[in-house]
Amino acid sequence: MEIFNAIGLQIPKGKTLSDLAEDAKSKGEASLSTRPSCVIHGRCWRIGLGLEVWTILYESETGEVFFADCRPGFRARYTQNLSDWSLFETEAEGEAAVEGYTENYGVKVFFQLQNLTEAAAGNFERKKLTVGLCGLAYRAEVSEREEKYDWRSSAARDSKTDKANWHLCGKVIEFNTLRNPFSGSDLYWIHLDLGDFELEILVNRHALSGSDLCVGATIKAEIWLQGHIASRSTFYSNYEGVDWSANPVDFWKQFKKQN
Repeated sequence: MEIFNAIGLQIPKGKTLSDLAEDAKSKGEASLSTRPSCVIHGRCWRIGLGLEVWTILYESETGEVFFADCRPGFRARYTQNLSDWSLFETEAEGEAAVEGYTENYGVKVFFQLQNLTEAAAGNFERKKLTVGLCGLAYRAEVSEREEKYDWRSSAARDSKTDKANWHLCGKVIEFNTLRNPFSGSDLYWIHLDLGDFELEILVNRHALSGSDLCVGATIKAEIWLQGHIASRSTFYSNYEGVDWSANPVDFWKQFKKQN
């Protein structure tokens, strides 16, 4: 439940993960994915600014439906292609994960897949999988000194650790502040250069320690890596609407021929 803090949600005392799952179930957008022996139901509660809560329900052959999983999510702003990828599912627990290698440098990634139930089946027939990845940070630190790029699985040190947990060290390319519109919590979206590839992370302001955050600074973090298969809904979730402050006449002026 600690990782929900990364998207600015805390489960109040006296409440449980099931209570949050019920909120996501009632407020979320429904999708489903059928299997020979069951149906996996997804409920995506889009909080705003790319922040999400996913509830997964499992429906057995007999029609019995029960809660399988509830997890936080963030739709990455950038996408990348994975090759030599594999999909892993645990149907009864509602989990889906992807392992693959980044297209340019062949860096291995393993992440929890959020939108399995809304992704078209054709995506899984392609040799390359286009995904958006974002690490939800348990904690992060702005280092005062130069550090080597680092990307390694936390599971390498402890076999009981979730394989989607990673340790990283990289340099800030860009960053923005976000405020969870539901809870009011302040967050940082940070785009990092990890040497051989780039990655977005999301961290709660209170979980970021060290020096001042700035472009070029070194960040060390412990993250839970999650991602989405790129689809129309991925881009719709990041669409902020028409900028009515812009005057259409200004755009047409750019097409004026200079004689």
